[in-house]
Amino acid sequence: MANYYQQKLGQYDYYEVISALRKEIKLGREEDAIYWLNVLITCSDSGAKTAAKQLWIMAAEDIDDEMVVLRAFAVYQMAGKVNETDHLFFLAARMCRAEKWWQTATGSCVDYLWSKAIGDLRKNPKPIPSYAIDTHTARGSRAKKQGKSIDDRFSGTDIGRQQTKYLYDRDGSLSPDEYPDPAFYTYWELYRDLLGEQDEPVQEKSVNGSLPL
Repeated sequence: MANYYQQKLGQYDYYEVISALRKEIKLGREEDAIYWLNVLITCSDSGAKTAAKQLWIMAAEDIDDEMVVLRAFAVYQMAGKVNETDHLFFLAARMCRAEKWWQTATGSCVDYLWSKAIGDLRKNPKPIPSYAIDTHTARGSRAKKQGKSIDDRFSGTDIGRQQTKYLYDRDGSLSPDEYPDPAFYTYWELYRDLLGEQDEPVQEKSVNGSLPL
């Protein structure tokens, strides 16, 4: 069982004050959030650092606004480096007003997919897709050394980057089911010239993305 002993914050329990601060921000109750933040800062020598950490944790967990999350992280990074606490109060107020993940379509979608991922891992684990086995992985590196083809359409290699761009320019989107057509290799030769790699001819892939062995 966790040890919840901590010094009192004036007349209050330490953990209850932190919990109250977090809940009031979640509820968007600005006046009450600022009150509990003031208790934490006023009644503890390390209250400002603790507050900065708690605000950052809560921003990462609940706030669906990138600028607020980045602001919270910046405040956390500066914790203990300055004496002023104004930024903590302004941040807490901004977090009260910010949209939370359950208020946005994106946040709700991420929560649904996160829950589904937990269930899938427990019940029906997915295989690694073929296009993830590139030269940056052990299997992909071994396959390349053995002269086998690898699916590098979406890798960070020179040819992988250009395949990604070519597919997007051609189709207007990226799909694991679409592969470069023969015209790509004319396009790629131009880039190989820029890269100074015109020593060997390019071997074209078949329609399904595999090199003939």
